[in-house]
Amino acid sequence: MIGKSNINIKPSIFGLMSALAKQHNAINFTQGAPDFETPSWILEKLEYYSSRGKNQYSPIPGMPELKEACANKVKHLYGCSINPDKEIMISCGASEAIYSIIAAFISDGDEVIYFDPAFDAYPYVTKMMNGKSIRLQFLSNGRIDIEAIRKSITHRTKLIILNSPHNPLGAVISKNEYLEIAKIIKNKDILLLSDEVYEHIYAGEQYQSVLSIPELKNQSIVVQSLGKTYNITGWRLGVCIAPEKILPYLLGVKQFTTFSAPTPLQLAVADGINDHPEYYETLPQLYQKSHDVITNLLRKSRFKVLPWHGSPFLMLDYSNITSKNDECFAKELITNHGVGTVPVSSLYEKPIHRYLRVCFAKQEKDLIEGALKLCQI
Repeated sequence: MIGKSNINIKPSIFGLMSALAKQHNAINFTQGAPDFETPSWILEKLEYYSSRGKNQYSPIPGMPELKEACANKVKHLYGCSINPDKEIMISCGASEAIYSIIAAFISDGDEVIYFDPAFDAYPYVTKMMNGKSIRLQFLSNGRIDIEAIRKSITHRTKLIILNSPHNPLGAVISKNEYLEIAKIIKNKDILLLSDEVYEHIYAGEQYQSVLSIPELKNQSIVVQSLGKTYNITGWRLGVCIAPEKILPYLLGVKQFTTFSAPTPLQLAVADGINDHPEYYETLPQLYQKSHDVITNLLRKSRFKVLPWHGSPFLMLDYSNITSKNDECFAKELITNHGVGTVPVSSLYEKPIHRYLRVCFAKQEKDLIEGALKLCQI
């Protein structure tokens, strides 16, 4: 039997480049997994709960303790009141939440609007559900194009995906931009998926979440990543915040995918959120420091570093070095120079071959070593 033609069986570029970097023992700036230490207080809590028998299925929506902790965190950060029992789902990673949203609301011919370049889950899952991707371009100043969104909406539009801070460009969406989008989708049967997995990695004074925009509350679903925040991506814990009328549809998908996230991991993170708010409050400074370390060194290189406003990624323009295909050049950097990066052409609808993505969520010694190697090219 041959599988469905709308299932993409090609391995993700992130996994491919990460595996190649490990194979060659290269400095690994590929996957967006933070290389910082996992907080000891989370690990201690994991041992505490797992050794006390908290090892069976959790409720499908997630452990009440973690949902309440997430609701309190949202209230603290964004001044938004969320009902933890009716508006929060704990997913197995942010990717499961994204899958659940698209699977629940997109079917044959439905249109999904988002900006290029895009996290590859957006087009893959949309195609899997027989939906149609409408891929827009950023403005020349790196901002989202509000007018392009307005002009792209048709009677088949069901979902708009916004990613802020953006992977891989690092663009951050402003309050005024969200308010304009609210006007566009008001009284329309359109949902907004706000992918906010890098909510604590930004350069400005304060991060702007969709959660703090009352005009979007009834049409928005927010996805967060506890794995990215607490350096536990292997634990696969995401958060999905949705209106009460929307959440049951997401849970309907979840119950036949992962069913539930791991119980002791949820309890450990719940305690971490409650007991150590200073951790996520100071995370932007940690990333700003890492960003500054690698950027200051790369100024001496032949790469052009694109402006950064958020996310753990830098975009490097290598057009002053070579005109090679980005995947070929990225593989050459690994095999010949010992530095792993991600070619981003596959994240565009129409491939552009001049950019590499660098994840700088790494230990300082690796940032320095990798940057110095890039400066020699």
